[in-house]
Amino acid sequence: MATFSFGKNWQDFVKRYLTPERIKEAEKSLKDFTGLLTFKDKTFLDIGCGSGLFSYAAWRLGAKKIISFDIDVGSVRCCKLMREKAENPKNWQILRGSILNKKFLKKLEKANIVYAWGVLHHTGKMWQAIENSAKLVKLNGLFYLAIYNKNVNSKYWRKIKKRYHYASRMQQILMETAYISRFFLKEIISLRNPVNYVNSYHSHRGMNWLTDVRDWLGGYPYEFATPEEIILFCQKLGLTLENIKLNSGRGNNEFLFRKEK
Repeated sequence: MATFSFGKNWQDFVKRYLTPERIKEAEKSLKDFTGLLTFKDKTFLDIGCGSGLFSYAAWRLGAKKIISFDIDVGSVRCCKLMREKAENPKNWQILRGSILNKKFLKKLEKANIVYAWGVLHHTGKMWQAIENSAKLVKLNGLFYLAIYNKNVNSKYWRKIKKRYHYASRMQQILMETAYISRFFLKEIISLRNPVNYVNSYHSHRGMNWLTDVRDWLGGYPYEFATPEEIILFCQKLGLTLENIKLNSGRGNNEFLFRKEK
């Protein structure tokens, strides 16, 4: 049976949809949420780097050192394409590894900014992944975390994602088509223009709508949590909340923590 490849999806995004405008939006999202206008003198650790876009954005923002890693081979290759776009700077290291692999984590140095956007809930051991990530934050450093919001439909979507994950590619295409059709119908019934939404989607951190549709359906394992659960758990790890952006639906809640002990 076929399974979803995050890396293949991201390579398609980089080759077909990446534009200077999307890169600027990615930079803007990092600056706005962290409150930092530059990453000069900062080390940036990109956990589950995916497309490599945000590692690239950190490089453009002047990060002193960048370490990107992902368990998906395709994502590692994709991130290397972004490093090539930056003319292979010596201060940007790309690795293949898992946030759950303690032997691998021992090789990593702590960073001023640890970035884990929408990845730790796909590990199958989300809470352990969050704890492992927090340990990689330097004292007084920042932990930028995004985790799927828990709502009444979360368990339903877990079933859908599992079905998609184990489906053949043809079955996946049919599920994607059904999802897209339902979205367009819902927007039209609500008297909204779905085309306008899709065309302006790049303002969402520089992302592409169709890429994110596949990423959403294929994102399995799938875990989720309420904002309160995340905040309480991270407080016990010595992290203090500095910024938060909540999602009322099934999307990601974003958190910015500072490590104080």
